[in-house]
Amino acid sequence: MPPSELDAHLAEFERAVLLSFEAEPSSLRSAATASLEQLKQSGHGWSFCMQAFAACSDDRARFWCVQAVVDVVKSRYSSLNDEEKQTLRGMLLAWVQSKNEGQADEPVYIKNKVAQLIVAVMAHDYPQHWPQVFPQLLGMLWNGAFCIDMFLRVMHAIQEDIVSSEGSGYNPEVATRVKDGMRENCLPQVADAWYSILQYYYSSAPSLCAMCLNTLSHFISWIDITLVANARFMGLLVPFMHNAALHDGACACLTEIVIKRMDASLKMEHLARLQMINLLSDAASSGVTLSEKFSALASALALEILDCWDRLSSRTPASPELASQAAEGVVRVMPLVLMCLEWSDLEAAQGTLGFLHSYVGRLRKLAASPKELEAHEPHLRRLLLALANKSLYPEEYNFDEEDEEDEKAFLDFRREISTLFKGVARVHLGLAQDFVRNTLQSTLAPSEGVPWRHLEVAMWLLYTLGEGLPDAAIREKDGFFRDMMVKLLQSSASSYPQQECPPPCPTPTPWLPTAPLARTLHFLLHAVQLLYLDTVVRFYRFFLVHTDYLPSVLWSFLDHRGLSNTNATVRARASYLLLRFVKQTIKSANASFVDVATHLIDLLQQQPPPLDELSAPPSPSSSSTGAPHAAPSREGPALSASEQLCLFETCGLLLGAGLAPADLVAEMAASLLAPPVRNLSRLCSLAAAPPPVADERAAAAAQQIAAVAVLSKGFTALGEEQRPLRDSFSRATQLALAALGPYGDSRELRAKALMLLHRMVETLDQRVVELFAPAVPQLLSSAEPREVEELVTLLNQLVLKFRGKIYTPLSRIVAPLSAALFAHLAALDVAIANSSSAAVAVSGPQSDEVRERQGLLRSFYSFVHSLVHSELTAVLSAPEFSIHMAPSMQALARGSIEGPDLQIQRQCFVTMQRLVEQWGGSDAGSFPGFNSYILQEMLPLCFQAPAQAHFDLKDAASHQLLEAIASFQISMLTKLGSEFMSYMCEVQLPSLGAPAELVNEYARILAERDVYRLRDYLRQQLAAGRSL
Repeated sequence: MPPSELDAHLAEFERAVLLSFEAEPSSLRSAATASLEQLKQSGHGWSFCMQAFAACSDDRARFWCVQAVVDVVKSRYSSLNDEEKQTLRGMLLAWVQSKNEGQADEPVYIKNKVAQLIVAVMAHDYPQHWPQVFPQLLGMLWNGAFCIDMFLRVMHAIQEDIVSSEGSGYNPEVATRVKDGMRENCLPQVADAWYSILQYYYSSAPSLCAMCLNTLSHFISWIDITLVANARFMGLLVPFMHNAALHDGACACLTEIVIKRMDASLKMEHLARLQMINLLSDAASSGVTLSEKFSALASALALEILDCWDRLSSRTPASPELASQAAEGVVRVMPLVLMCLEWSDLEAAQGTLGFLHSYVGRLRKLAASPKELEAHEPHLRRLLLALANKSLYPEEYNFDEEDEEDEKAFLDFRREISTLFKGVARVHLGLAQDFVRNTLQSTLAPSEGVPWRHLEVAMWLLYTLGEGLPDAAIREKDGFFRDMMVKLLQSSASSYPQQECPPPCPTPTPWLPTAPLARTLHFLLHAVQLLYLDTVVRFYRFFLVHTDYLPSVLWSFLDHRGLSNTNATVRARASYLLLRFVKQTIKSANASFVDVATHLIDLLQQQPPPLDELSAPPSPSSSSTGAPHAAPSREGPALSASEQLCLFETCGLLLGAGLAPADLVAEMAASLLAPPVRNLSRLCSLAAAPPPVADERAAAAAQQIAAVAVLSKGFTALGEEQRPLRDSFSRATQLALAALGPYGDSRELRAKALMLLHRMVETLDQRVVELFAPAVPQLLSSAEPREVEELVTLLNQLVLKFRGKIYTPLSRIVAPLSAALFAHLAALDVAIANSSSAAVAVSGPQSDEVRERQGLLRSFYSFVHSLVHSELTAVLSAPEFSIHMAPSMQALARGSIEGPDLQIQRQCFVTMQRLVEQWGGSDAGSFPGFNSYILQEMLPLCFQAPAQAHFDLKDAASHQLLEAIASFQISMLTKLGSEFMSYMCEVQLPSLGAPAELVNEYARILAERDVYRLRDYLRQQLAAGRSL
């Protein structure tokens, strides 16, 4: 092609490329893109692109050219003939060689793309058709920095695009071919080139040297290790760690040299020959930055030696001498690792934790060898000290922003430190206890002069130690934890900080470096108070033995250290922890619990009623005269709704523990119930309001109902001797259920009402059903499927507790509840049928509708099962229930065959068996027409259930289901006699295609009326592949 014509084509091509990057006009962009795609797909398009790459001035056009050729090589390189391939290879290397020293550099993205293209060709041609590529690249290195740069980028692309299995186009056959070719032909020369680059350019071109180190680090894992693990390379890599620009790359290379895979004995020789422990220890002592990369290097070295120790110790035949050398190596490398852990950089410290976890885990194997463990005690002491130091909250830590990145990183780091600390304690409990004892004593005496961070860590270590040990260690009467708890309780730590900021510590804390006193910001100072309360709860068993400390520690939950604290976080945590502490220690029957209840009652009665929040703020005139529902004057701060619920529940536990006379308990409970009852009464009397106000009132009513419910948790089965208390709960329940009238549309209120009813089943006698019955319509009027399920569960609880005693009120409740349940089931069946969730049996999608349907059916099956086993079968035959009889029986039939839960199927068969026993036959209690239903509808289910796809004899539950089916058939035979046997032999079994011989055998076994014999027979038939 004449030069002028080529120039014209190039100019047109360049305009097309630039247009393809433009957003407007779209028609021109589309036309340009189409023409470029046509060029790429043409037979000689790649050749034109290479020429354009060398001739175009716009870098975007040049980049497009190289990318187009990359696409050609990857998609249809085999379609090029040998001459074209040779031309392409020559053009690539010629372009690299043409860039002499002093010429303008190329953009990074173009150099990377050319390197990618060279490697894409190598993937096809190296080494068979392009063996000279490495000699040619290496020969160009003397041309200067550009050729060196391109050589390193090509090497990096080899690793990324061919060798690395993480690459998107990884082909193991290609990777093996290229690596083997390089091992046979050029790796020694490549290693010499790396060394020369590092040696000559580390000061004049550190960025080039850093690139070389990065490339080298990726090749070490698969090349001959002697090419780099030698004196000349080590003589460069170790000093490079002192160079800020080369530090990371040098550490990465040394790490790869250390972790090179090899046999344990060879690895020990390898590390000893390189003197890695000495080299890194000397480097750390001489001022090398203990960075994240250096920490990773030190930890990798330590982990490799630890692994060698482990492998050599368990080797067969044994290698005690080598194992001893490895164990000694672990001891020698530990100071280096601990130095990295102690470093101020969080990332560097984190880099050591993986090894330290493995180290501590390995030491657990030395539990039977105290002498061997003794050699590690100095390192364990230093490790404990370092962990304590690293657990200190940073000075700049912000407790109000714990979701921020820095705060989260520290908390994650601290959790890992906690795990490691507990691991050390399991290895050497005495050492950990001594450390915690010394730490706690030095910070508690006196705590007023200790920075809050140090005191918090001392307490945190005690808490962590107790968390990682068995409870038996904490229960010891005169052990370590008893001494520590006594010291903690006798100190002033729980009141830290005192009324003002403590003076600077006159004496440095011996185990930690002196630090500036923490700022007196409230969110910093309360960390100690919160941890104190957490520690008290964690070691509650101490107070079960040493009950004399209970009064003082209980008071710490109540005064300015807990519920009366001005900080909302402390109050919230204190209310929750007090509830936990009371639950754990109430069995100690300490008299101080009554005083706690009195204090909590006073505090709860001081709280403003919710009416203040629901009504408009009082006008100036009314505020001066006193508003009707103004909050009472109080000394303590207002408690949140969740805090009040915790305290109501705590009071219930305290009052229900039998620590005070019954009349006093009734009086105190009545005073506790008075505010919620008063508030509910007022809320029910208010006129209707628009949604925002009505929603607030409904939420307030739900809160009052919840208070009554949680208070009742401390009381069960109130008898006649506790009648005043029982009457108080009864009245409160009546009022709570009355709130369903104005606020029944509130899901939250309905949920709280159900929670209260569940509690009243345990607290009151069967008269709770009389309270429940009038509320059913309101509970059902807006109920969702899950609420109906909860109502059925509540009825089940009533049935199991009171059985036949509640027949009359239960008969009035079951009918409307069944109507709601079947209405929801019908609606869900329609929704499922109209969606992709139609297959609900075994493999259907678990959509919300499917889950709700399954939940409703499970609760219904369980309820009917309870009815027929609790002397309440008559409820199902009551006139009120007649309309629901048919759907109930259909649901049971469906449940007996519909999987995949075989236990539910078994439950349905057991229920139907009970109905047969009570309604079948010709007894006085038989149900007219039920015998025919048994034969025509129930009996076929016995054979349909095992025939379902989900039925699997390998499932243990299938045996229980077959047993239930066998028992069911024997019950039918018992009730119907010859009528049943005739129907079985003449109708049922022949309808299944059973031959006469099988029918006779089945009848004989059935007539024996042996459940296990019939079960085993059914199982044998199914195992043999014969479906009955």
